[in-house]
Amino acid sequence: MRKGGFSKALYSSLNLAFHVGDDPTVVSQNQRLFSSETKIKNLRYCQQVHSDVVCHADSVPFSAWIQENLNVNPMIGDALISNRQGETLGIFTADCVPIFILDTATPAIGIAHAGWRGTIARIAAKTITAMNTTFGSDAKNCRIHLGASIQKCCYTVSTELVNQFTDNFGSDVKLGDRLCLHTANIKQLCDIGIQPESIFTSPYCTSCNTDLFYSYRAEGGQTGRMLSFIQLIQ
Repeated sequence: MRKGGFSKALYSSLNLAFHVGDDPTVVSQNQRLFSSETKIKNLRYCQQVHSDVVCHADSVPFSAWIQENLNVNPMIGDALISNRQGETLGIFTADCVPIFILDTATPAIGIAHAGWRGTIARIAAKTITAMNTTFGSDAKNCRIHLGASIQKCCYTVSTELVNQFTDNFGSDVKLGDRLCLHTANIKQLCDIGIQPESIFTSPYCTSCNTDLFYSYRAEGGQTGRMLSFIQLIQ
């Protein structure tokens, strides 16, 4: 959600990302407010580049959460995994799909940032695979939530991209020249053993609801970012 913060104009109002051009002092205010409300004190996140790179949270050396000094950059990647109690993992979005993963048996968690590039690179499936390799997570024990993102109603793309997606994920991912990223991610998750009944999806389209969410597409490429996060509770 984008409401309840201090940012003005294009970034109104709860922009939580430093990298989008907003006043860093105001971003810090937003982060402090968000931290106070959610009780997040330490946040692990990556420098997102629309990749298929999955990072172990223990290897992420730096978080700029609630800091104006950004002299040290976070690790590059678009998904994080952890099995540490109390660890908070986060990603920033403004149309891309936030994918939350909970392995209830180990337990372990993961979170992934899936735009069209990450989706076609199968970052959701690769995050589950990384959890299996690192923690022994079994897909049948994982619960998935796909958060608010741009939906098929608004996500018009080129014919070439539609064809790439249908070649990879089948015809259900398209409606004419529009794509459903949720469907493509669900397909790849089911392909690696996630049970369909263990996948939950948000009905909200970020592009349709810019009063509630930031949308890179609907707002012309200059807007704020929302934080999606997951934590293993102690």
